[in-house]
Amino acid sequence: MKMLTSERVRLVPLSEVHESEFVRLANIPEINRRVNKPPFYSQAHFSELLSHPQHAKTRLIWMIEQNARVVGAINTAASGRDGRMFQGGYWIDPAFWGQGIASAALLLVKTHLLEERGAERVQALVEPDNGASIRVLEKCGYEREGLLRKFYPSVDRGLIDVFMYASIA
Repeated sequence: MKMLTSERVRLVPLSEVHESEFVRLANIPEINRRVNKPPFYSQAHFSELLSHPQHAKTRLIWMIEQNARVVGAINTAASGRDGRMFQGGYWIDPAFWGQGIASAALLLVKTHLLEERGAERVQALVEPDNGASIRVLEKCGYEREGLLRKFYPSVDRGLIDVFMYASIA
């Protein structure tokens, strides 16, 4: 897995050195509610994430940096029989919302997947009330494909409705 860079952001592959920042971000209430992490995400959860066999095989996770400061994370995982479909998500520290960071990071990852990894489809799920994330996806060329009712398992809300967005090669 390689570092991805643009004029706006740098995406650094997740490693042990990111533990404190990753845990800090995962525990911000505005982020935690959306990313389906257990409340009070811990260092043990982080260690489990890094050591999980799926992490090495199919999952790509980067920390998002702006001006050498960690401001978020973005991830994607390969799926499908041939591993040419990817689904992912992103989270940005609320102190940096509205600055185009998510869009810059998502465009980097989307381009990497489609052009360098031969992806046929890159998709994301988003809650219908998450207007900011919907705008990011649409700005990055994703199209809404439909509403999946009672589809996504939330830690504290049961199965929730989500929109499916995708960008096709």
